[in-house]
Amino acid sequence: MNIKEFFEKGMLKCVNALALLLVRQTANSACIWVAYQPEFPEVANKFKK
Repeated sequence: MNIKEFFEKGMLKCVNALALLLVRQTANSACIWVAYQPEFPEVANKFKK
């Protein structure tokens, strides 16, 4: 396995998993700023508990 194959298969899977974990965490937490709660994407609602 060369470095290009490793990056395409292994690293991208890790980055994808990390992104999904961050979306799940964001979906289940509130904004820390009292005055501003940004719009939450509808696609991410399926990750709420």
